[in-house]
Parts: sequence; structure tokens; C-alpha cells
Amino acid sequence: MSRRSLRHAVAATASMAILAAGVTVGLGASTAQAAPACATKQSVTDSWAGSFGTPYTVSKEIVGDGTAAPGHTVTYLTKVSGSGALVNEIRDFHPAGFQLVKARLNVKWVLGGQQWDDVTGTVVRGNNSVKATGAGWTTAGGGVIALETTYKVPDDAVVGSKLDSGAGTNILLAAGDWNINPMGVCVTVRQPNPVEAGSGSLEDLGIGGQVFGSLTDPQGSISNVVGGILGNVLGNMS
Repeated sequence: MSRRSLRHAVAATASMAILAAGVTVGLGASTAQAAPACATKQSVTDSWAGSFGTPYTVSKEIVGDGTAAPGHTVTYLTKVSGSGALVNEIRDFHPAGFQLVKARLNVKWVLGGQQWDDVTGTVVRGNNSVKATGAGWTTAGGGVIALETTYKVPDDAVVGSKLDSGAGTNILLAAGDWNINPMGVCVTVRQPNPVEAGSGSLEDLGIGGQVFGSLTDPQGSISNVVGGILGNVLGNMS
């Protein structure tokens, strides 16, 4: 099965402008090699002969405001969706030097619907990449395959730099092995905020990498999160 590079999706200046806005782009027949402009969210949709003309989408976003301080964490959310075929790999390509802290997978099951599972111990770590693999997860009926990855930013990351990342998947169709790397999903390295600088990382307060909601509950329960934070703070004071 040949690997199809989706970085060919950026056709020209107009396409780059669309990508910078974080909207979906169809690949068409273009083979331009320009890298997409940086944004905190990107999405690429394609259909091809092997998909019988039906579309599939790979998207990636940074959870939060798209910034992170050296020595602290950043969380990405990568998703694959489409027209019913099975997916047996979802990949996250991270900036060099980033260290995986946690990985979660959300897929659609016949019983139980979409569910989050901790896969930190089972993901395959490669050369600046993390991938989750399985026998096959469905995209039928609106099923979405999502990989959430949280990384520690290197202590020596340069403040002000924008660090690009990518995504990939293997859809069980002819020519369904895709990589989009780089994808133009960039985290901006900033100075630590007062909490991070004065009291350690946000993880010490129990809120680092906290994602509100899920694919099945977009809003989540803020009361549960706040309760957990207060519990951690009071526990540290005792």
C-alpha cells in the first residue's frame, strides 16, 4: 500500500491562506510542496480512487490558546473521520525534543459509543512521533477516531519560536496510508506565567493538560474539574 503525503494539499497562496484560517481544504490534483502557514488548528479532506470518491478528513488542533512555556505541557487533539472505512492507525508527529506525558484514544465501539481510553503505555513511540494502532476502528455512522497527546516542552525551548507538528493515519483502503507532516499546527513558546514561574507547573495544581469535555460530552463537567483542583491544592497544604 503506497503512502500518500497530504502535505501536497497546499496548492498556492490562496490555499495557504485558507489553511491559516484553520478550515478544511480538499486536495484536488495539486502537487505544490509549500508548507502550510502556522495555525492552532488545521484540517485536510480528500477523496481518491481507493475511497471510491468518498471523503475522509484528518484534523489536528492544539488544546487551549496554542502557547506553552519551556518545561511545561501542551496537548494536541488529532482526529480522523470519513465515510465508513476502518482505520487501524492514527499518528501524531510532535516537535523534536517533546516528551510524551499522556496519550488517550477515543473511538466508536458497537457497544458503549465513543469512549476515552488511556493508551499512554501502549502507543508506539517513534522518531518524533506517537501512534496508536488497532485491528480497525470504524468511521461509519459518524464515528471519529481521536488521539489526544500531552507533551512536556523542552526546558531549553526558545521563547517566541513557533514549533510545527503533523498528523497521519492508515485507512484500510487502497492508498489509504497518509502523512501530513508538517501540517502547520504550531505551538508558540512563551514565557512562563506567574503561576508557572512562582509555584511550579500547572500540573502541580492538577490542571495541566486538563481538557474540558470529550467527543461525546463537549462541555464536560467543570464542577468535577474544579473539585479536583481544590482537592489537590488542599492536599498540598496539609
